[in-house]
Amino acid sequence: MHAARKGWPLEGVEVDVHFTKGETAAAIDRVVTLQGALDAAQRARLADIAEPTPVTLTLKQGAPISTRLA
Repeated sequence: MHAARKGWPLEGVEVDVHFTKGETAAAIDRVVTLQGALDAAQRARLADIAEPTPVTLTLKQGAPISTRLA
């Protein structure tokens, strides 16, 4: 949405997420692939925008997860 509003040549976005759990901690590795002829400043800005998303912030805070059957 940001790239479209700015008229940037973003053609697509691909996100790969991998979860690993070690002996003492778990980690999420996220790789964002931006497609299109973006310059370094545009790529950096889009990376900044991806960081404070609601899902990212929730995971970093360690929100509880409840499960129920319906």
